[in-house]
Amino acid sequence: MTKQLKQIALAFPMGVSHLERVAFGIRRYAQEQGDWLLISNPERHHLSLADLKGWRGDGLVAFLNNDADVDLAGELGLPLVNISGALENTPFPRVRMDYTAMGRLAAEHFLKRGFAHFAYYGVLDLWYAGEIGRGFAEALAAEGFALHRHDSPSALDPRSHWIQDGSELATWLQTLPRPCALLCAQDQRGVQAVHSCFRSGLRVPQDIAVLGCNNDGISCEMLSPSLSSVARAGDELGYAAAQTLHQLLLGKKTPRAEQVFPPGKVIERDSTATLVLHDPELQKAVRYIQTHIAASLNVASICTHLGRSRRWLEYAFRKELDCTPLDFILQSRVQAASRMLRQQPKAKLSAIAASSGFSSPAQMQRAFQKITGGPMG
Repeated sequence: MTKQLKQIALAFPMGVSHLERVAFGIRRYAQEQGDWLLISNPERHHLSLADLKGWRGDGLVAFLNNDADVDLAGELGLPLVNISGALENTPFPRVRMDYTAMGRLAAEHFLKRGFAHFAYYGVLDLWYAGEIGRGFAEALAAEGFALHRHDSPSALDPRSHWIQDGSELATWLQTLPRPCALLCAQDQRGVQAVHSCFRSGLRVPQDIAVLGCNNDGISCEMLSPSLSSVARAGDELGYAAAQTLHQLLLGKKTPRAEQVFPPGKVIERDSTATLVLHDPELQKAVRYIQTHIAASLNVASICTHLGRSRRWLEYAFRKELDCTPLDFILQSRVQAASRMLRQQPKAKLSAIAASSGFSSPAQMQRAFQKITGGPMG
């Protein structure tokens, strides 16, 4: 007997790369079930709740961004899982990121780079933005640092003039002490911040190091300098959302109203590729490494250049950078190779390996696995 297929609507934007990873997680679960048809808008990249009025499907995974969305979802009367963090509470089961943990991870990233000044660019009336800012502020306060903050109106508000708000943001950026580490509530706000820095004559990352959230590849890579970002656990989140929806379809009670996933890691690109070092001798060591990245660098050659002992060099790196000189050399080579892979996608791997100080593509691949936990890219 043929299985009766279930129609599952994906009512969230599909043209955003970090949400596409959520969709892939849902698809993975659907493939395991074998009887789900995933429905989206055939022309646009976004199936809205309003599109589903009168639809006779079985359930949906959706973005509930405001009270009107909640009301529309209630009118549909279908099993639904919310994956939006725009509202603090909704009457539907939700699967979301741990937003405060994203803020804490960003703080750790900046603190390791020696920053003493910090700022947050948030968004009004979006709960997740407030939570990211709270996690960032709390982690910094625990280390004795204050936070400068600017919040813009949400673009979800039809009264918002977000496209015209650049001058206000630029004015605020100019008031920040430098060098400053800036976290933005999401990647598109990070793009705005970088553009506003350009308009203000501020250098990124030398004056303002900019970090986004979500690791939306298109937004992060379309910039120059490219945007660093806190990654989401997109595939895992999508899979859990589909799993929760399946429980609802079966008439079972979900294990909990809210499932929270930790963030991935900070994907470092050019917008935060800077260090704030307090020891001028260590600054010289770092500059020497960065300008001789393709050479046969080792601890002895750095000590000779500085006229310092190996013991001093090891101590200085551990004190300010929490790593050994050899660890820093490897990290710098991976960063250089990653930058070349993005900027020269047609270049031979052997040429990129040689230009970043690796003996072969295989050694470069092993270094990427060690430093980033993933493949080259």
